[in-house]
Amino acid sequence: MIAEEMSVEVSDRITLAAGNLPILLAVMYTGRLPALFVALVVGLWGAWRDTSRAVAIYNAANFVVSAFLALLAFDAVAVALGVSLQTISVGLLVAGAAAAVVFEATDVAAVSMGMYVKYGKRLRSFWREEMPPFLRSLAMLALLGLVVAALYATAGIVAVVLLFVPLLASQYMFKLLVREKDHLAKQKELSDQYLEMNIGLAAAMVVLLDSKDEYTAQHSAAVAMYCRDIATALELPEHDADALHLAGLLHDLGKVGVPDAVLQKTTTLDAEDWVSIREHPEKGAEVLSHLVAYQEVADIVRYHHERLDGSGYPSGIHGDSIPELSRILAVADSYHAMTSDRPYHSARSSFDALKELRLIAGHTLDKRYVEVLAKVLRDKDLAYRDGSSTDFRGEYELGRINLRLRGQGMADVSGLAEAREDPATG
Repeated sequence: MIAEEMSVEVSDRITLAAGNLPILLAVMYTGRLPALFVALVVGLWGAWRDTSRAVAIYNAANFVVSAFLALLAFDAVAVALGVSLQTISVGLLVAGAAAAVVFEATDVAAVSMGMYVKYGKRLRSFWREEMPPFLRSLAMLALLGLVVAALYATAGIVAVVLLFVPLLASQYMFKLLVREKDHLAKQKELSDQYLEMNIGLAAAMVVLLDSKDEYTAQHSAAVAMYCRDIATALELPEHDADALHLAGLLHDLGKVGVPDAVLQKTTTLDAEDWVSIREHPEKGAEVLSHLVAYQEVADIVRYHHERLDGSGYPSGIHGDSIPELSRILAVADSYHAMTSDRPYHSARSSFDALKELRLIAGHTLDKRYVEVLAKVLRDKDLAYRDGSSTDFRGEYELGRINLRLRGQGMADVSGLAEAREDPATG
């Protein structure tokens, strides 16, 4: 009963317990009726509270039949070899091994048939996928049973009791470790689902912004694509590359709070308009820090409009005070802003945009990342250079894969995103 209480689920619907061990010892030492009673109790005890009554009865019947056949095997071998139960001998161990093999074979055959009847698990698939670790564990239990039998024949019941105390303690610790592992796995799954839900909500807010300013989603996708490829060219760590890509996808999230009149304005922004625009990195970062639970992405977004000479916003920091990933995002953002058609300026060619970026490199933008972008753009086609080779949905799905998230894809999205800004600063 104690062994069954400390059973461990080793795979789907398959539970491993040390209950087979006392059944084997009962087969060897107690005689037929007591051994069958032990098998019945073990079978019922292990399943009665945790499964349906039908499954419990099936398990109990399985154990009783398996124990009965094991008794026949043990008696046959013991008689043939003239085994004495009072002394340790090769014959005793051979008879015990025969009983163990017959018991486990009958038990496993019945379990596989039960899985097929109740759950529709094909026998071939069941034996290939579920049984190898289970059989190895059963073999170890059978060997342990023979060791206990030998110990009993040699040193008596006191020695067996002393052996079982650490054995059961070890089984209990193993059960606790498996339970903790399962708990951590479930916690991770819930955390991943929560993270994906939040990222999906943030992406949906970008799509909502796109409905107000038909530029946001496509712009965000293009910037994310350039960020991803710059990270690859720089051989950044996977974690940084994923964070940078996601930041590129969500960098204009804060413009959800910018008035529609400012986003849709076709003339040059005035001072009051710029007050709203300059707030969007901070607002986006604030949303992301709570929504996505990915603080690094929030920090990248917060500083992506800062400039090396301190002329950027929202904080006016300069030089190396600006995080590296934010400086990369600034280059990608500025490039695509220059190569995009906006109501207040026509799209520049990729050549002209790179020429402009090189003029301001070292003053407002990081020269190193401007040159890496130029290298990335080299030999690329026009669709890549103007950002139309990707879309928001594609980059969003790629981001989910990179972050090892699962779930449903977003609805199709088209269009791009940004409000009125100086082309040189994105």
